[in-house]
Amino acid sequence: MQIGPNKHRVAMIVYSGLSYRREVFPWNFAKNNEEFVRITNSLRAIGGTTATKKALEVAIELMEKRNKTIPTIIMVVTDGRSQDDPKGPAQILQKQPNTWIFAAATGDPESVDRQELLDITGIPSHVILHHGREYAADVTRALFRQAQEKCRTTTTTTTTTTTTTTTTTTTTNPITGCEMDLVLVLDFSTTTNPLVDYYKQMSQKLVRALRIGPHYTQVAAVTFATVGRTRVKFNLKKYKTQEEVLNAIENLKSTGGTTAIGEGIRLATLQKEEKEGARPKIATKVMIVFTDGWTNKGPNPQAMAKDAVAAGFELYTVSFLGVIGNAVRTNEETLGMVAQDSQHRFSERNFDELIQRVRQRNAKCL
Repeated sequence: MQIGPNKHRVAMIVYSGLSYRREVFPWNFAKNNEEFVRITNSLRAIGGTTATKKALEVAIELMEKRNKTIPTIIMVVTDGRSQDDPKGPAQILQKQPNTWIFAAATGDPESVDRQELLDITGIPSHVILHHGREYAADVTRALFRQAQEKCRTTTTTTTTTTTTTTTTTTTTNPITGCEMDLVLVLDFSTTTNPLVDYYKQMSQKLVRALRIGPHYTQVAAVTFATVGRTRVKFNLKKYKTQEEVLNAIENLKSTGGTTAIGEGIRLATLQKEEKEGARPKIATKVMIVFTDGWTNKGPNPQAMAKDAVAAGFELYTVSFLGVIGNAVRTNEETLGMVAQDSQHRFSERNFDELIQRVRQRNAKCL
């Protein structure tokens, strides 16, 4: 971030309680990065109680003096233990045009009032918690990274004939750090007819444990039988809510036929493409293959699995080991070849462990 009159302008409020002094640094108080660092390094703790409400009211006054056509980032650094409720002025700031609020807390997370931080930002993913003051720099960098995603570019052009300044702002959606592109690959061949409902139930259980949405987990589903009956039932960009994904899984129907595990994995790997809704370099890619391991058609499943891992997918297999009438026994050899490694093989017996592993990407946004 470059600070300057024609670059990023900064204002700052340093506060404690109502009866203690408060320092207000107006817009453009620092003319460059070096001056900003010098001034902030000279700050000393004021002491006293915490009056975040009053500080945000002062921030509202500062906001009236800004150029409202330019995106503004508000960073509130506090433990959330204010003597007064800051929700009122926080909501006013949240409604300001071209404005995004983040709250960062240092110190012991157990001592932080997370609800107050959420009241300040209005958005759970804009609350950042860290363990101690030594992480303050990391917190700030994380906030600025998110700010840069909000305010990708700001350009100013001036025409001397009319002395008119035009500001054009392009904004993008925030990176939450919880992005995951999840592809479910389900064996709907004849040998798994007795197991299809179990595959669907496990898939739905996983989806219920995740935060679904364009900034969190996106889900695609591929069903396979023989090569000609292997289909992308819905891609990553099809559904935006958890309810939509759950309903789509519920409506999946078994086609029967021979088994082409490799073809299912091949089609699933194509979900890495942006045109399918993928988020390269942002989202974690996860593929989960539900199958009994028997294959007799299509490309080699081991080769397709290696291609999927090479494309950046973390690849799991899930089998059903329970005793079900007419179900064939599991082909452990194929499952071992398809899974990324032995730590990526699961069944209905330890499926909750897989859920806990996968949902870690969403953990801070749940």
